[in-house]
Amino acid sequence: MAIKSGRDLLFKSIDEIGTLYRRKEVSPVEVTEATLGCLAELEPKLNAFITVMAEEALVKAKQVEAAFMKEEAVGKLFGIPVSIKDIFNTKGIRTTLGSRILQNHVPEKDSYLYTALQSSGAIIFGKNNMLEFAYGSVHPDYGQCNNPWDVNRTSGGSSTGSASSVAAGIGFASIGTDTGGSIRLPSSFCGIVGLKPTYDRVSRQGLFHLSHSLDHIGPLTRTVRDNAIVLESISSKPVNFDTTFTGSIKGMKIGVIRSLIDSAVIHPEVRELVNSAIKQLVELGAEVVDVEIPELETISEIAFPILMSEGSYHHKQWYPERAADYAEGTRVVLAEGFKVSAVSYVEALERKREFAEKVDRLFDRFDVLVCPTSPSPATERDPSFEDTTYDYLQRTIPFNVAGNPALTVSAGLTASQNLPAGLQFIGRHFDETAIYRAADAFQVSNGGYKRPLI
Repeated sequence: MAIKSGRDLLFKSIDEIGTLYRRKEVSPVEVTEATLGCLAELEPKLNAFITVMAEEALVKAKQVEAAFMKEEAVGKLFGIPVSIKDIFNTKGIRTTLGSRILQNHVPEKDSYLYTALQSSGAIIFGKNNMLEFAYGSVHPDYGQCNNPWDVNRTSGGSSTGSASSVAAGIGFASIGTDTGGSIRLPSSFCGIVGLKPTYDRVSRQGLFHLSHSLDHIGPLTRTVRDNAIVLESISSKPVNFDTTFTGSIKGMKIGVIRSLIDSAVIHPEVRELVNSAIKQLVELGAEVVDVEIPELETISEIAFPILMSEGSYHHKQWYPERAADYAEGTRVVLAEGFKVSAVSYVEALERKREFAEKVDRLFDRFDVLVCPTSPSPATERDPSFEDTTYDYLQRTIPFNVAGNPALTVSAGLTASQNLPAGLQFIGRHFDETAIYRAADAFQVSNGGYKRPLI
């Protein structure tokens, strides 16, 4: 097979790489070696990985290369280098969750997610850095993951290394988790596509939970179409998006959640980019109408009793005996979670159900909803529960509560700092097709993926 050198190869789409494989113009071994080389070069700047699985990846690459040489029929993700957040159990390979408590933890069984990726023929080459236990703090043992657009800024959390590595061209996709925005916020900060699918679209077997009522598993990629390919491979029930990308959204009904754009906390350049993106959707033929969602302003009253009590429940085996081993921010929220009463928890679950029904009714009138993903571009440090300057979950956690699929795509770059800002698309339950179609039309018309100059 002919060798294609240079970083450009690593920014091709999954379909393009698959075509090159089938034409025998490039091999999975070469692409995997290039991916590992890029990782070695950029990792000191990014700190995006906890475990690199170079040996396992090269063995798998040789196996899939043999299949391509024999011209065997293979799936879309076959031979594609992919990383995963270090929160999924991997038999025989340590799974740390970015924590001191599990720093030497080696699971005895694989997670559903890892098994699904292995079955797809993907080449899993590393486990990504993350905020400790997917909660709101980075553990000092691992350190902050940096943003390829500006390595003096965070890539966001908690799927921090997943977003940073994909944006930088280290792998064609990563799989993260999202409990309140942990796929979408880092994807927004890093200018990539991050999907929180419908609740239970992807099995959580073998995932260490933060909050089992709010946790979602989903893909981070550079393009919407790549995202759909990955979701096809990891969805617990068969799904196919081959006919999704028509290029047209003419007549699609889009509801704009205006209060989340006009909010006083929104960075002015983010507001400008999002409003410009909405005008672009109109130019593409969509019917756009402002809409309001009841209870958005008080969504924390529903989400946090659930998140914090379930979070503390999953740590009862270690807390308080090993309290000193947690990062300070994690320790604080775990302590607070144990204070949530059973009555408050059950009331929040009931309000969760009611809120989900209200959101569902909006899709009697709209195909998708849109709003900003984050109130600001990437910050210098990871936003924390103590940070009251911006409310980073106000635009994302409502759809963990409701369980709807929600995807972020870059709305463009700020003029002052050249940093990405995210535009979020929300769909009805199990209708990832509609948000894929709308987000893809926007991304293509907006010039496609823009790569950082790292």
